[in-house]
Amino acid sequence: MRTPFNPDRFIPLDFHGEGQQVNVTELRPLSEALKQNVLFPNTPVLYTTRNDTIYVFQTRHFSLYNVMQNLLDPSPWMATFCAVCNAGMSFSPVLDGKTYDFYSAGFYDAMTLLADKQTRSYWDHITGECVEGELKGKRLERLANMTHATASVVEAMFPDAKLVVSSLDAGRATMDDLAEGLRTQEKPEWLPFLNGSIDATMEDTRLARLEMGLGVWVGKDAQFFPFRTIHMQDNIIFDEVGGQRVLVYVDPDTTTPAAIFTEAKTARWRGDVLVLDNGESVDNGRLMKDGEVIPSKRPLQLFQRWYGFAITFPGCRIFKSKDPVGMFASMPN
Repeated sequence: MRTPFNPDRFIPLDFHGEGQQVNVTELRPLSEALKQNVLFPNTPVLYTTRNDTIYVFQTRHFSLYNVMQNLLDPSPWMATFCAVCNAGMSFSPVLDGKTYDFYSAGFYDAMTLLADKQTRSYWDHITGECVEGELKGKRLERLANMTHATASVVEAMFPDAKLVVSSLDAGRATMDDLAEGLRTQEKPEWLPFLNGSIDATMEDTRLARLEMGLGVWVGKDAQFFPFRTIHMQDNIIFDEVGGQRVLVYVDPDTTTPAAIFTEAKTARWRGDVLVLDNGESVDNGRLMKDGEVIPSKRPLQLFQRWYGFAITFPGCRIFKSKDPVGMFASMPN
């Protein structure tokens, strides 16, 4: 269980103006935006879903400002992303019939901490729980996690996807790119000013603080798959989370790990296509069978730094290979 909120560890930030709310100003077909070079096929993006619509965000716009809210649709939503821990979620901003306005208030546990303008309460950006303030104990409806990809991969998976254009897009390129550069640097360094936001006595040191991996959870069962361990297993791991069989793999097109529920027992790579022993395959992020795209079921998951996942899911399991060959079962070539 996470420790109670300690206001002494909260680091407020007002570099964007206190309480500035970032709203979506336009929803543009992703395919159209690619044709117009608004973004490019290899542009890093995040995507999420709401009422069967796929919404796509340029990751660099989230690297500086960590929350966007959409009031254009009949069913409002808001999306979060923390450039330090590399994880985000989407939530409904409606609570007990009232729509709240959210913004990034600062850092706590070295992760983005949200606040609402109406009550100035503080909210966890992954769980959606209000951790301090008038609404403490309330929890926002979680819609979906934010998934890393590239623009071309999302277009291939979801031809009707919408690119989110926000009030940040005009004139923010320099600062956005600077913040994104810090997020994606090859050898990331810890930001010393965040030290005071973490309870060092409670930190999980089983892995290095900034180690990247895929965190997967089903109900109360959470497991972290270190990125380097997935690579060591030929980018294929079968395991169980929450009593359900999952396949963890690294998508060749995005170089990002992902997890799906499956009944398959073994798999092998055929070029960039992951072929499963149940007649299905994973191609360009899509689950395929007999040449047709079929629905895939995915557990909640975050491509995140270890410290963030471990703080959010205290005592979570860490996947470890039990033999030098690996835990995955590969079909013969």
